[in-house]
Amino acid sequence: MSDDGSLGSRVSGVREIGEALNRMERRVDAATIKALKASQRVTRTAIKGRMRGRPRWGHRGASSRTGANVTVDRTQGRITRAGGPGKLSGSLLASIRSSKQPRRKGDSLSAAVMSGGAGGPQNLYKRHVESKYPYFKTGAEAAEKKLPKIWEDLWRDAVHGPDSS
Repeated sequence: MSDDGSLGSRVSGVREIGEALNRMERRVDAATIKALKASQRVTRTAIKGRMRGRPRWGHRGASSRTGANVTVDRTQGRITRAGGPGKLSGSLLASIRSSKQPRRKGDSLSAAVMSGGAGGPQNLYKRHVESKYPYFKTGAEAAEKKLPKIWEDLWRDAVHGPDSS
């Protein structure tokens, strides 16, 4: 107590607390970017996985390029050409991609997984294929179940430090 009757105190460690909070903020930012990229990867893999079904038919006809008629033992009996598309490949499968870097707008970050690109044949038929044989929506829904665990693990390590489990 001082002579004028007021009470005083001294707080130490404020600078250290500020430095620790800044380090934690940098870890959280890095973990957010890692989680966004991991989320993109899981979603992209799930969508492409929906496009890699078995082919609808187990034979191909003879041609001058491929040779004789070939029947692959994939199905029992005769299979009609109705139903799902089986295996989607080519430019539509290759067009499933994600943004390279998360975009920062203020304090938030965003990233995207998309189908199609700047022109190309896949843009002409991707909506038709998705409406008839959904692969993008079902793949994204399947991936959504795995995303909370990715975020929880990375943020827990960022907030509490990598040694906490």
